[in-house]
Amino acid sequence: MKKFNIKFIICVFSGCLISAVNTSCTKDFEEINTPWKEDQAANINNLFNGVVASLELTWNEQSVANSWIYPITQLGTVIGSSGYRMEAASNDIWKNYYRTLINIRNIERQINESPDAPKLRQIQNMLTILKAYKTFKMTDIFGDIPYTEAGRADEGNAFYTVKFDTQKDIYETLLSELKEAVSTLSTSTDQISLGASETLFNNDIAKWQKFGNSLRLRYAMRMYEVNPDVATQHIQEALALPLFENTEHTGVSPAAQNFTGEGREWSFNSGIYLRMGSTAWNMMSDNNNADGSGIFDQRAKIFFETNANNQWVAKEQNVAGSDGGEPYNIRRDDDWANKGSGNLFSNVNYYFGRDKNIPELIITAAEVYFLKAEAAVRGIGRPVSMVDAKSNYEAGIKSSVDFWTAMAMASEVWTVNKPSALPTSAQLAWISSKPTVAFVTDLSEDEALKLIYAQAWLDNFRQPYEAWALQRRTDKTPKSTNSDNLWQTTYGRYLRLNYADAEYQYNVTNVNAVTGGKSAQDWMATRVWWDVN
Repeated sequence: MKKFNIKFIICVFSGCLISAVNTSCTKDFEEINTPWKEDQAANINNLFNGVVASLELTWNEQSVANSWIYPITQLGTVIGSSGYRMEAASNDIWKNYYRTLINIRNIERQINESPDAPKLRQIQNMLTILKAYKTFKMTDIFGDIPYTEAGRADEGNAFYTVKFDTQKDIYETLLSELKEAVSTLSTSTDQISLGASETLFNNDIAKWQKFGNSLRLRYAMRMYEVNPDVATQHIQEALALPLFENTEHTGVSPAAQNFTGEGREWSFNSGIYLRMGSTAWNMMSDNNNADGSGIFDQRAKIFFETNANNQWVAKEQNVAGSDGGEPYNIRRDDDWANKGSGNLFSNVNYYFGRDKNIPELIITAAEVYFLKAEAAVRGIGRPVSMVDAKSNYEAGIKSSVDFWTAMAMASEVWTVNKPSALPTSAQLAWISSKPTVAFVTDLSEDEALKLIYAQAWLDNFRQPYEAWALQRRTDKTPKSTNSDNLWQTTYGRYLRLNYADAEYQYNVTNVNAVTGGKSAQDWMATRVWWDVN
């Protein structure tokens, strides 16, 4: 009888092999082991599509956002404890990233080893942009992470437990890689196409260029306070390149990327505690009239909805309070007004849970306009110009309002209070004229930045982790001063997520080298590298 070696992976973390076991088998295993003798490598097309699919938010990432990140950023508030722990998000995000990084390394290896490598440069560039985004997201949530050595366990036991890279090194590396990748994107016919496997932009190279440039602007601005020389060069160059404009954006949805989107609906149905808070409400309404007559920004009626009594009632942001009802129960498909008895506060719009095709956003044109406005106010990568800042600021508001209105109009499940038209120029001007919004060119730098950050924060309504990054970077996003100590004790002290449980179990030496052995609570209260405000 033949002797076969069966190699199997017990567990994967940080993209590193936990254990590889060789077992000798000597009886009737010829047919069972036949596949091991063949080339089982997934092809580049399938692996690339898997990387795009990994952009979908994990289930626990969404539930923790609803329970924790919304009240941390004050984009929303909660009226009870959902029971979802931050560790659940940490574990899911960690697993998603490092499983994907293994596939990214696999694609890179296949490209490098291919005799057609020069013709695969386009795919490599698109992959580099996706890798940069996912890695930026990881390091912004966790700080220092394993990166350069991660995802390489199949290269030998030296990569089973790996060191953490500093956030500074990661940022500088990724920004340089983004610059190179975008600059060498091309429409040359000699490049091999992914065809239908490219589901993010359907092989539209101009959109890939705008995506990469827009990311470069975002992250260079994010590190400006701690690395101004390097950041300024990237900002200056990015501002001169094609960027997202009007209502262009990057995001994923079930219709385009063919995933279920069930995690979004579940995160609302299972956690009924998220409500409209006074901080967001005060940014979109002149007063607290329950009939909504004070609303001047129509995004209020897209982001939120009335309570069970059809009244607009914001929950005070930092004050404990209870509420009832089941405003996210799917029975509302057929009985929309039935939000359950005792629902006293306004809710997040029911359709954000039900409409799975509202995209899970990565970056929007509105955010790009606000970044350009910030650069103009501060004179970063360009001369100071309050006139240009005002123009980009108001373009950002228009882009955001138009985008969210168009999303509601296009929704197949949205039936009640559905917008029927984009805002008119007069309606947009009305928004921009309000005291909490109006930008005039004789504002001080601090006053101008607070306005810009407020609108960027509001546009991040369905990107709570990005709102959290903006809040940490600037310390100027809208925040209620009512019971501020209560907010700080309960939510504001969280400045990062803790590392995944598996990392402490299998890579604890390298974890402790980064954390200094701090407890989870103390580590989550420690600023990431670029958070200096």
